[in-house]
Amino acid sequence: MHNRNPQEIGHEGTKSSCLRGLLLGIVCAGAIVSAQAPGAPAPSEYGRSPKLDTQAFQVPNSQIRFEWPRKDWQMVPGAGSVIVSLTEKKSEAAVVVERNRLNQALAPDDITDLFGQLEADVVKERQPPATDIQAKVVAAGGRRLVILTYGRNGITGPERVRQYSIPAGSEIYRLTCSAGVKDFSKYEPVFAHIAASFTVAGGGT
Repeated sequence: MHNRNPQEIGHEGTKSSCLRGLLLGIVCAGAIVSAQAPGAPAPSEYGRSPKLDTQAFQVPNSQIRFEWPRKDWQMVPGAGSVIVSLTEKKSEAAVVVERNRLNQALAPDDITDLFGQLEADVVKERQPPATDIQAKVVAAGGRRLVILTYGRNGITGPERVRQYSIPAGSEIYRLTCSAGVKDFSKYEPVFAHIAASFTVAGGGT
């Protein structure tokens, strides 16, 4: 067994607690996180769909913009941290767009595997029954983000969920996309397009 230096372990613990503090809105001065080189997402996970007929979501004084299907989807205004929810008219799929404040802005180099692990922890805390949670940091569209996939039980039965965690300055946006297990592949291009078209004015693209 490899014996790790206590200083090394302590340093990683500090990084973890500092990033967790940022996610929870707690001051953590002097956080040092090593840069990593994330790979590109799979085309099915992230990317615009040329065949998808879309419309733009953008409201006055809103920093965000994204494209969502013009047909067979409806929009429900959000409350609290939820900006808006999108639902497929037959209730086969849904997308919830959420915004949370960070106490400090995150630099691109802060978006590492450690950050992805912490986002997975957030899912576990919010949804303890969630299963097979997988998180990976990717680079696409000139930014870094975390893509998480997991399973859960929805109102109509087992669901597959894909969450995009997109840090932008001192905020983090979470796009939680869900569909029944048998329908997930059908709506995957919609989820990928919404995420790829998501932009934040003044806080990254």
